[in-house]
Amino acid sequence: MKKLILIFAFIGVVSLVWAQQEWESPEGELITDPAVSYDINRPIAIIQLTKPELAPEVQFSAGRQAVNIPFAYPLDNLVVGANLPLQRITATSGDGAKSAIGIGDASVMVAYLDYLPNKIGMWNARYAADLSLKLPTGDNDKEINVNGNDISTPMGTGSMDITAAGNLLLSTENREILADIKYRINGEDEVKFGNMLILKGRYGFLDFEPNFNGYLGLQSILVADGEVDSHTIESSMFLLDFAPELHYLTNYGLFKVGITIPLLTNAHNKFTREVTVRFGLSKTILIADNLN
Repeated sequence: MKKLILIFAFIGVVSLVWAQQEWESPEGELITDPAVSYDINRPIAIIQLTKPELAPEVQFSAGRQAVNIPFAYPLDNLVVGANLPLQRITATSGDGAKSAIGIGDASVMVAYLDYLPNKIGMWNARYAADLSLKLPTGDNDKEINVNGNDISTPMGTGSMDITAAGNLLLSTENREILADIKYRINGEDEVKFGNMLILKGRYGFLDFEPNFNGYLGLQSILVADGEVDSHTIESSMFLLDFAPELHYLTNYGLFKVGITIPLLTNAHNKFTREVTVRFGLSKTILIADNLN
């Protein structure tokens, strides 16, 4: 328990420092996509879901903080879920700084999951496929005035995006390998352009200490050129991130701490990416089988 307290204390201090530091948009075109981080780092592991689960998660990066509030409900081999993000974006101009707070883009999803009948070597295997829809609930035209300058602070992208995903989970008593592939069909907007392919691999060390699980992950993102008003926008890019996580099981639920570190950014347009810290709690919800 002492280790858990120290980990959360460290993450909390780092998060507060980032939340208070001044952040200024760089010159040139800035690509921002509030939905990308959540799409990659899902607070709820759908492929392992057996009971209804609520998993609030906080994300911190320079200039932006977000709270995701996802809920998922299993129905035999099907899972339905939804997420509602809340965001705070800080903008600066000269010696002034202000923050905008609002609801981000919500999402709904449905998934199918099952087991392979036979093992793959020594590994038990599960697979899942899901389809999610991002809704334009966030204000993509939101602006705040800082020292007389109107600065854009979009809470969402203003588009409906469809993401199809497939997952394969191999596991033993003390090891776990997750392969995750997603393809996002981007709705037309002026915040992001082009469809997106996301590949993620994660290796888990289960119970390397009592109640502790540790994970090492790599994720890559490939984005194609987009089109707006019949004009092609050169937004193709390749990104690579390192994403370790720690999970700690308690009587109150599963505490999670993770960090996403950008390793490689190759893009036509100016693209700022920052280290993102996230932590949260996954909690199964007891729901009566029959409601009278």
